[in-house]
Amino acid sequence: MATEIEEMLARELHEVAGGVRVPPLPALPTEAPKAAASWVVRPLLAAAVVALVIGLVAVIAGRGGDDRPQPAPSPSPTVTETDVSTAAPTVPYVVDGRLYSGGEQVPGEWWGLQTGGEVWLAVQSDGSWWWGRPGAEPRRLEGEVQQSPALSPDGGYVAWIDVSSGKAVLTGADTQPAGEGFGDAPIEDLPTSEDGVGLTVPAVTDEGDVFVTGMRTRLMWRAQFEDQRTVVDLTQTAPAQRVLQATVAGLVVVDESDGPTDSAETAPYLATVSGEGRIDEVSPLPTFDSLEVSTAGTWLVRSAGGTTVGDVMGTATLQAQPTVGGDEVVLRAPQGGAFGNSSWHWEDDDNLIAWVTPAGRDDGGQATRCNVSLGKCVLLPDA
Repeated sequence: MATEIEEMLARELHEVAGGVRVPPLPALPTEAPKAAASWVVRPLLAAAVVALVIGLVAVIAGRGGDDRPQPAPSPSPTVTETDVSTAAPTVPYVVDGRLYSGGEQVPGEWWGLQTGGEVWLAVQSDGSWWWGRPGAEPRRLEGEVQQSPALSPDGGYVAWIDVSSGKAVLTGADTQPAGEGFGDAPIEDLPTSEDGVGLTVPAVTDEGDVFVTGMRTRLMWRAQFEDQRTVVDLTQTAPAQRVLQATVAGLVVVDESDGPTDSAETAPYLATVSGEGRIDEVSPLPTFDSLEVSTAGTWLVRSAGGTTVGDVMGTATLQAQPTVGGDEVVLRAPQGGAFGNSSWHWEDDDNLIAWVTPAGRDDGGQATRCNVSLGKCVLLPDA
């Protein structure tokens, strides 16, 4: 076999060498000795022959024992550096009272923003609550809204307590362009407050189940189930469990078996709820003042418990981590600023948009995008 390769190599060398054209030599100084010319030619020819031999040997060796071409080696993976995009946000956001949706500013002064997909829910400076989506006129929640209403994680439903009649009436609506109201929940004598604290709607799920919470009241109204007449008393089906909010990863719940508490003092947990009102824990959560779960339920981002209470208007850092537990990523507001309280909203499963105020101030500022995989935040151009 070695002899056959040598003979093949010799024939191909002769054939190739016969077709090689040696370029003319460049003009050399007349005073240079003749030996210099041959010194220049010999290395050039030698290099060409060496390169030719190496190439032919590689070709022959690559054919294998059966002379068949072998596959080329896979290219090494190319590693490219990425950075946080500064493109315009694709979700609604608020900066210093200015609400932006679909790239346009919504007239008015807005606060308390909630988002679900492209749908937003926010309160005007006069206390009225509105919801909207890009390309559509905002719609006001009917009646007099007590406390904060709730938007489902996917933005499909909104629910609230209306006290315009002097009584507490639980209601809601479908946020689709042709959506309709839920009507009134079949709950008699729903109190407006208990022990001086108004009842709230902390959560509505993507299935249209609405939760009501008071000091003693814990209800789940199945507003989109069958005839909309099913109301579950959670004090019986899930004693001492208080629902705080709904996310794509599940309900956020805190255990109050040891007395009234909140998510800043007692570690809550992610949970599922059955149609009968049974609440089952999925995974524990860290304490927080404010928490948002990413669009696919992979990540959570929070302000740590006790960091944004009282007169504090923001925080210099946010903590991100997988919802099922894992290493924490610290996100720092750019240029020494602070993330406005509860101003962060997920754009997708890796990026969130927040409002950042300049260092030492609680107004002004601009939007920022944070990428949790990169652990980095950048300011965005003014809209």
